[in-house]
Parts: sequence; C-alpha cells; structure tokens
Amino acid sequence: MIKNNPFENDPSVAASRISLLADPGSFKETLSAFRSRNSVLGYEEVSIPGEGVMTGFAAIEGKNCCIIAQSPDRLGASFGRGQAHKIVSIMDQAEKSGYPVICLWDSAGARIQEGPLAVDAYSMVLKKMAELSGVVPVISVAEGGMNGCAAFFAPLSDIVIAIREKTDLGIKGATVTASSFGVGNDTEKLNGADRQMEEGNIHFVCDSEEEAYETVKRLLVCLPSNNIEDPYDLDNDDDLSRKNEVFEDIREMLISAADGNSFLEIQKGFAPEMMVGFASFGGIVTGVMMNRKGEALTACGLNKASRFISLLDSFNIPLISFTDNEGTLPETGHGMLGAAGKLIYALGEATMPVISVLAGRAVGEGYVTMPNRGNGADAVLAFKDARIGCLGEEQGSIILFEGDKSRTREYEENFMSVSSAMEQGLVDRVIEKEDLRTEIIGTLDMVISKRVVPHEKKHGIMP
Repeated sequence: MIKNNPFENDPSVAASRISLLADPGSFKETLSAFRSRNSVLGYEEVSIPGEGVMTGFAAIEGKNCCIIAQSPDRLGASFGRGQAHKIVSIMDQAEKSGYPVICLWDSAGARIQEGPLAVDAYSMVLKKMAELSGVVPVISVAEGGMNGCAAFFAPLSDIVIAIREKTDLGIKGATVTASSFGVGNDTEKLNGADRQMEEGNIHFVCDSEEEAYETVKRLLVCLPSNNIEDPYDLDNDDDLSRKNEVFEDIREMLISAADGNSFLEIQKGFAPEMMVGFASFGGIVTGVMMNRKGEALTACGLNKASRFISLLDSFNIPLISFTDNEGTLPETGHGMLGAAGKLIYALGEATMPVISVLAGRAVGEGYVTMPNRGNGADAVLAFKDARIGCLGEEQGSIILFEGDKSRTREYEENFMSVSSAMEQGLVDRVIEKEDLRTEIIGTLDMVISKRVVPHEKKHGIMP
C-alpha cells in the first residue's frame, strides 16, 4: 500500500495507481457511485458501485488531464455497459475541455452476465476513442489484462506503455494461444511487453509502474493538451549558439544538438532502422524522424514513421527529419508498396512545419519516402557529403553512359552532388555538421508560425 494515500476511504488498486500518477490531492472523481443494472433476463445482477473503474479529472505535473483507471480488485474490473458509460462520459468531458486522456487498463475481461450488451460496450468505447483521435492525446498504460476486445484499446490510443511482468495484451489470452499452437503457457512470452514491442503494437516498455508513470509525464511535456493549443515552448537554459558534437551515428549527433542532450525515442525496440521520437531545440518541442545509416527501408519502419507523422500533424508539432538510407532491397518484393504509400500519403497531407536534413544517401525511393522539397518540406538543409539522385552511382552510370561502369565517379559528382541539388532548387543551404543545432533553431524560428488551410473534403483515403 502506498504511503500517504489520499484515497483513505477507497484503498482500491485503481485509487492507489492514481495517487502515484496524479499530483497530490488533485483527483476529482466522476460518477463515483454509478451502478449498472443490466443483465440477461432471469439471471442475477452482477454489479457494484463504481463498476470497477475510476474516472475523473486530475493534474499531472500541473497539467489538467482526464483519467480512467480500472481496478482489478473490484469484480475483476469486468467490462460491461456500466464501465463503458463511465469511460465514454469522461472522454466526452475531455473532448469538451481539451484535456489529454490517460487510461490505466487492467481487466479480467467482459462481464459475460450482461450477454451481448457487454461486447457492445467495447464498441461504444472504441468508437469514442476514434472520435477523440487527433483532438486530444490518448495515452494508455497496459497495467494488466487487456485481452479479447480490450486489446483494441491499444491501437486506438496515441501512445501505449507496457510494463514487464504485468502487461497481458492480446486478442487471445495466453492460455488460448498456447493451446492453439502447442507452446508453453507463458504470458510474458506470448502477450507481454517485450513481445508486443516486437510486433510494433506498443511504444514504450517499462520495468515498473513508477517508470511507466514517469514516461506518461515526459509525454505530457511533449504533447499539447489538444489540437488547438500550440506546441509547448519550454523553459530552456541550454546555449542557443553552442556547437554540437559530430558523430558518425546521426542519432548521437541529434542528441548532442538537442536541448539538454535529450531525446525521447518512441518504439525503440521496433524497426530500429527508422527512428522516431521527441526532442526540443531552443525550447520548441519537435518530432524527430531519422534513418539508421547504411540500412535499407522496411515495411515495419515505414509504417512506424507514417503513424508518427500522423500524430505530429494532428497536434501541429514540427518535424525534423534526417534522410540517410539505402532505399529498398529487391528481396522485399511488393510488400513494401503499401507501407511506402502510407508514409508518402502521411507526408503529403501533413500541414505542420517540416525541416528536412539530407544527412547522407537520399536516392530514388529513399528520397521520395522521406520529407523533401517536393512533398512539402518548408526548409531543406544538407550536409556537404550528402548524395541526392534518381539512381545509385553504378546504375546511373550504366544507364547514362551506355553501360560504362567506369564513369561512376563522374555520375556521382554531376548527378548526385549537393551542389547539383541546390542548383535545381531542392536544397536551401549546405550546413556544417557541428552547426546542426544552431541551424535547426534558426530555421525553426522561421517556419514555426506556418498555417495551412486544407482543402474542403470529408477525408482522404489512406493507401
């Protein structure tokens, strides 16, 4: 039991978790005594006051939020119409007030005594989560059981945090999966945090509740409260004019250039060839997207990036991208097509400020699938050793010089150089690597006030 628990009259698991997450004394519960009375005719009612979930308002590090916390010690936090009513009600309030929604999921499953009404209750919440998407951030912590229909709460959240030895996330429970495939019944291996990270279904893996809640707090600093609020301009005492260190690894260089040498990487354990996350420059929070040098694009990496772009654009968070990849490999086949299309589409419809840094190879599809002049980047910077072109050196030489492979150097210098791209209007300026920090800060200052009025239409069609 947590010391100094503010919920003296309600020592439930949900109350204890909220007291860990929220600022002391700030939680105000809603529908605290609500009780559903729905059951199949002729069978005993199974319900309790509060319905096994706590909902309400709270401040987290001073930021107003709406909180949903299931309590597995209250009828197993079994899910039915009563829980759905409470959850949808607080989500409605979040939408009206413009507050982020923090969900702490931990349930034994559906309240089967309600029959069809219980499964319809999941659909109520999932529809509301879809409506909230892009309006206010929705952050979910997989505290325990999220099986069956509850598993769909994860992909409908903007960010999902899982906890080792606690998270049990899957459309089928571990027992069912184990028996179906004839493997050992190990929840951690089948439905646990690391397993879900491998599949790309979550964004952070933590070792404890405390670490998970600290991650929630860091994310609330990075994300605005809603789609109308401007991204945060943080207090920053890092020297705006300092030079950053130069590294071969673009991730290390990015960390050196960012305020406080800090980078909050998202989905670090999934598709590492495409890195995404948050960093601030001159106090302005930005999203960062970068390739891992020397590696090709993959379907998983492209899907990871396209979803991240959609998140940034929803809340008008500026994007800084770093392009340096080997394009696509022939053995990936046609499976890459749809994933590449999703990223190209996400960039094409995005209206947030975008700064593209051509940090290395940007050739063919490796150029087109990353932010660039043609797909709407507001500023394009390049390192002097970057290579930009339609084809690689050897292929270009063969086609342009009638099969002569010996002229690859000539092709590279005349058709792939930064100077050639600048002459054609694709690059604004060449920068020194040690000036990356100052160049980003100065360029952000120019593009941060960007405003675009999109075409009038219901919505586009995702590839």
